[in-house]
Amino acid sequence: MRIGLAKGRLLRYSEAAQNVAPSGTDSWLLRLQDIPGLVADGSLDAGITAEEWIRESRADVVRVAPLCWYHVRVCAIGRPEHRVGAAPRIVSEYPSLAAEYAARRHPDATVRRAHGACEAYVPSLADLAVDCVETGRSMRERGLEIVEELFRGDVWLVCSREIEAHDRHYAQLVDWAAAIRHGRGHCAWQREEDARVTV
Repeated sequence: MRIGLAKGRLLRYSEAAQNVAPSGTDSWLLRLQDIPGLVADGSLDAGITAEEWIRESRADVVRVAPLCWYHVRVCAIGRPEHRVGAAPRIVSEYPSLAAEYAARRHPDATVRRAHGACEAYVPSLADLAVDCVETGRSMRERGLEIVEELFRGDVWLVCSREIEAHDRHYAQLVDWAAAIRHGRGHCAWQREEDARVTV
């Protein structure tokens, strides 16, 4: 199997996962955002990527298992005192997700793609940003707050539809996911989601 592993902030996890990868696999260290598309088009059989990039790319991949390597909230953020007009400027690393948010909340908005540091745009260059919030510290340091939480995300092991249909390879991936998952049981954010559903 050909597997894409995440580099950058997840490199140490990926290197540890590489050491226990299923036998007979080849792996490449790639950017999180590129992996869903490479799995969907058959260039890779499986990969480790993040929920926000699966949704942003709209890639047709199979989620094998969450790995709990990090957790984020994808949110619309802005300044509490800044009035958002009828046609706000929205900036995001995730233009598709930002466009979906705009269509629901601000149909006349313009969406600009940025390559990181979206918070720096608000409020002078943009009214809102659609961005990942992990701890929220940098957001608060800039005087920003969450306007709306769009969804919560995890790091996932994903595979192609062809691998899902291949019993032995899929079983290998399920076993590998269990071996490289960070922590045991449900992740903290999943327990929160379950609690909301049952209330």
